[in-house]
Parts: sequence; C-alpha cells; structure tokens
Amino acid sequence: MNTNATAYLSAYAEVFHRGDIIVPRGQECLEVCDYKLKLDMNHSVLTSFDARKLNLDYAKQEFLWYLRGDRFDTSIEQHATMWAKLQQADGGYNSNYGQYIFPNQFDFVVSELGNDAWSRRASIVLLNESHLYSANTDVVCTYGMNFRIRQGVLDMTVMMRSNDVIFGLTNDAFCFTMIYRMVLACLKGGPYPGLKPGTYTHIANSLHVYERHFRMIEDILDDGLPGYREIPMYWPSMSEVLDAFKLGRTAGLLETDNEFIKWLSAT
Repeated sequence: MNTNATAYLSAYAEVFHRGDIIVPRGQECLEVCDYKLKLDMNHSVLTSFDARKLNLDYAKQEFLWYLRGDRFDTSIEQHATMWAKLQQADGGYNSNYGQYIFPNQFDFVVSELGNDAWSRRASIVLLNESHLYSANTDVVCTYGMNFRIRQGVLDMTVMMRSNDVIFGLTNDAFCFTMIYRMVLACLKGGPYPGLKPGTYTHIANSLHVYERHFRMIEDILDDGLPGYREIPMYWPSMSEVLDAFKLGRTAGLLETDNEFIKWLSAT
C-alpha cells in the first residue's frame, strides 16, 4: 500500500475532526495551523479517493501552464473558470508559479546542488512583497521550496501560508512533485547518477477545508484506505526536462516526441 494514502487520510482527519472553525471573508472553514504532511517520493503523491476523484487532466494542464511560464497566458481559464476571478488588472495571474520558477530559480537549484551536495541554499521563492496588498484577489499561497541532498537521497520541503486540503493540496502536490522529479532527473543525469528519491515535506500555516466540502471529506474518511486509488506519475529523464524548457516557450508544445510532454498533454 502506498503510505502516502495514509498520510493524506491523517491530514483529512486532523482538519475535519480537530480543526477550529474560522470564517475568512465570510467563508466558513475548519482549520489546523502549521500542519506538516510528509510524503514518500518513491511512490505517487496523487490523491484519488472514491469520494473525491482526481481530475488528472486539470492537474496536468495547470503544470503545463506553469511550464510555459507566461504570466499573461489566459488558456488556463478553459480548464478552470475560477482563474477568471483571479486575473489581475494588468491581465496577468500571480499564481502562475512558472513565471517565478522557470528557468532561473530552477536552474539555480540544480546548479547549487550540483556544485555542493551539502548546500542549504537550493531554494525557490514564490510569494513576494508585490503580492501583499489588501485588495489583491490572487495572493500567492506558497512561500517557497527548498531542496536538499542528504544520505544519498533528494528531499524537498514546501512552505505554504494557506492550503485547501481538498482541491488546493491535490493540485499543489502534483505540481511540486513534478518539479521535484525534474530536479532529480537533472541531478541524476549530471553529477549524481546514484541519487535516490527521498521525502516531500509539505508545511501549511493554515490547512483547511471549506464548508461546501465537509460532506466530501467525511465520506473520504468513512471509506478509509479501501476508497483510495493509486495513480502513477511520470519520471522524466534529464534530456526530456531540458527539452521541455525549450518546448515550454513555444506555441507548438503538443507537437513533440518528448514523452514527458506527451504524458502531460494526454487526456
């Protein structure tokens, strides 16, 4: 059994059974603060339970949107209407994480760890000062990511200021795991061919569930592990990752022999 399913169920139970009621912007939630979820990167982190079926097609499209790294790419609205509400006055989206990650900060992480396996500096920063004003409808939810090599494995920690445990965590975990797999591929294809997958620690200052999902999370918990469905994820090679960066900047993203991009593009 994928131990990540148990970790997710523990997070759901903590929020639903022991969370405190909060009402930010008039929306009732159950919340736990400073929650730490630890996932095993040797297994898939995709969450699909019978009571909350994963929309893998959307998760892939969101990651492709990140990979293109275009703040003004409106194509994401075809896949989730909520993005129209988050579009900024300049026509862009703060929460297209790709604009911050690719290529510069991603390249820094790979270079830093490639030069010093003990480095504590291999970080990617997402939330920034320009996002912090009261009228902003799209305050980035992620502070940043840190990557470390210890005992021959690659570990990652993601720090969130706020995370919806039902939909937000599902898509975030997918996207962050794909970035992790891309970093691992570059390091294995370069200075550390023996590097192995380690852990993904996901820390949320506010891990919460909205009132509209109370019944869903209760059903997930009632079903328990028998209701979990494991869904595999793709492990890209270094060459596929490097090629994906070039493809990500072109309109012809789908016209490729890159198996990584073809998997992301498949429905």
